Amino acid sequence: MEMSSLFIDLSTDARTMPTNKMWKAMQGIELSSVPFRGREVVEALMNKACDLTGQAAALLLPSCTMANLIAIMAHADRGDQVILEEGSHIAWSEGWGMASIAGVHPRMIKGQRGVIPNIDIIRAIEDERFSHKPRTKLLCLENTHNASGGTVLSQAYAAVICAAMRERGIAVHLDGARIFNAAVALKLPVRSITQMYDSVVFNLNKCLSAPEGAVLCGSAAFVKKAERLASALGGASQHKGDIMAAAGLIAIDEMVDGISDDHRRARQFAQSIQDIPGIKIDLNTVQTNIVMADISESGLDAAQLLRRLKQQGVAAYLYNQKIVRFVFHRHIGDEDAAKAAASLEKVISLA
Repeated sequence: MEMSSLFIDLSTDARTMPTNKMWKAMQGIELSSVPFRGREVVEALMNKACDLTGQAAALLLPSCTMANLIAIMAHADRGDQVILEEGSHIAWSEGWGMASIAGVHPRMIKGQRGVIPNIDIIRAIEDERFSHKPRTKLLCLENTHNASGGTVLSQAYAAVICAAMRERGIAVHLDGARIFNAAVALKLPVRSITQMYDSVVFNLNKCLSAPEGAVLCGSAAFVKKAERLASALGGASQHKGDIMAAAGLIAIDEMVDGISDDHRRARQFAQSIQDIPGIKIDLNTVQTNIVMADISESGLDAAQLLRRLKQQGVAAYLYNQKIVRFVFHRHIGDEDAAKAAASLEKVISLA
């Protein structure tokens, strides 16, 4: 918890700071104008990613958003139907690139805590009207599911869905931006979760604290296609890849052990605020490092609440005008969590 400040930032885990060891590793990278010189660091990270996920090949990219877009473009052609949960990060938080850039048709299905019922997926695939039937090429799942409060997909559900899609020749991509949180919550190796998918991406920032970067994994053929798409979208880099990889190697090796503390603090925070008048918490959704607080009966809308919390030195995130998100990460200690809960109670009491 190297970064300490009077300001308690619970708005996101995407701004976690690299450790001193990561900074030193990044500063030690020798930049060269020779294309792909010094790629040993990147290759080491890609080998580690393959071992970690159980996939055959990997590609380092600037962000999970770009990786998800490339995965969609690699699996599906323009005009194809792509099925995803209606509250997913790909659907709402990635600039709608799947439509504007990939040119695919998003078929969004309402799920519960990121789980799309198998029967609804099959109906979307087989839906036919006036003899017209969309060609479905891809299903996207998200684990953990951000908008549901960091909920985790069960292994049994994922196995059934992946098998059902495989029978129909439909690929399944996993947005695993926070897959390390899922693995810690399930008490499983990441590989046990990810190896059943056709492709998977995970972030190097967030709980891992690298400054940026995401790794997209899949078959050798898939990654070869993804590499071409990355070049077209500006995702290839001669220099930054080595810098990202230097931090990423340390992040994977050294940052996972602290994730369980983030989960514990999120749970304790949720329990401490659930009895505040006007606040509703579904503790069943507090499975990892995210807490979604329903403030609809507080007398404040989310924007008002966030402004008043900021005056108390606490930042949270506006999900919508009724829901505020709190995200726990390595820069938030027990004392910070307690102060944030007390600040929330104070703001609500003065509403």
